Amino acid sequence: MIPHQYRTVAFTDVGVDLDESSLRRFFLSRQVYRRTRFVVARNEDRLALVELTKAGEDELFVDVTAVRVLASPDETVLVDRPDIDTAIPSQLLRAASDLADAPRCVVVRGRYGHVNFILDAAPRRVHVLDVAPPWPAKLVDQVRRVLDTAEELPATECVPQVVDLEEMAAHEPAGHYLLPCRGGGITVPGAEVSYLDEVPPEADWLLLGCARSRAIHDHFYPDRASSVEQIDICPAALAATMPLPPGEARLTKCCLLEEHIETRGDTVVVPWGASFTLVSAGLAAASELAEELRTAEEHRKAEEGRTDEEHRTDEEWRGNRT
Repeated sequence: MIPHQYRTVAFTDVGVDLDESSLRRFFLSRQVYRRTRFVVARNEDRLALVELTKAGEDELFVDVTAVRVLASPDETVLVDRPDIDTAIPSQLLRAASDLADAPRCVVVRGRYGHVNFILDAAPRRVHVLDVAPPWPAKLVDQVRRVLDTAEELPATECVPQVVDLEEMAAHEPAGHYLLPCRGGGITVPGAEVSYLDEVPPEADWLLLGCARSRAIHDHFYPDRASSVEQIDICPAALAATMPLPPGEARLTKCCLLEEHIETRGDTVVVPWGASFTLVSAGLAAASELAEELRTAEEHRKAEEGRTDEEHRTDEEWRGNRT
């Protein structure tokens, strides 16, 4: 749980014990600001998270009608992180993930002194598959930058999956490599390197490129179209060879797409040179897909557990009958 707006979260010192009955008496005896829903109650160095139900929101200050402790002092910790914007769910997730043994509730006092919390973190895990160089891997870098400003996106964890093209080339030794362009900055020690976008003189080379590179190569070098060897570096093609853990999704890219995104099984694909707008749309789609896959996986496990329990019950019943 992460409040959509941190203005619904109050941080206050209380002169009572932080057990549920004491907190209930304390808050039921007073009014609160009409927008307040959660209170981080502090007594010295101990904290508890409380949810309030109010009589209404029409007046500036309203009566409290119900109090529920969401996290006890043993389950709550406060961290000061002035680098964290507490309005951004994925930044709150990062603050909690940085703790070695994070409790159920992590209260973050972040940028501008604003306070928010993350309770029972259940991040959507999106693997971001890209190739490099150049470094940093562009799509991974774009996703991280989007996550730093995505107020409307639920807490999403970026899991980089970066394939090193220089290592790929090293596993396929050749005396001459043909690369798509100089922009990547790929180096292959001990080998000659040419660049497809410069249309070099035809040679006996190994093409390090994707389907689009192959089509361009075959256009300029039709006599070698059927014989050139190739290492396919398309991230979308590589994704198909790299299974994900159940309940998780992936975001990657492909140069065969130009102005739209596609969902292929557990993978969302954006264009190779995607703008931040398209990357944001792709990330949102991958995050939603991750949530759907996680829910389905949890349901599957619950059904398996129920089936196992039914099986044990049947065995016990048969045993009792005999």
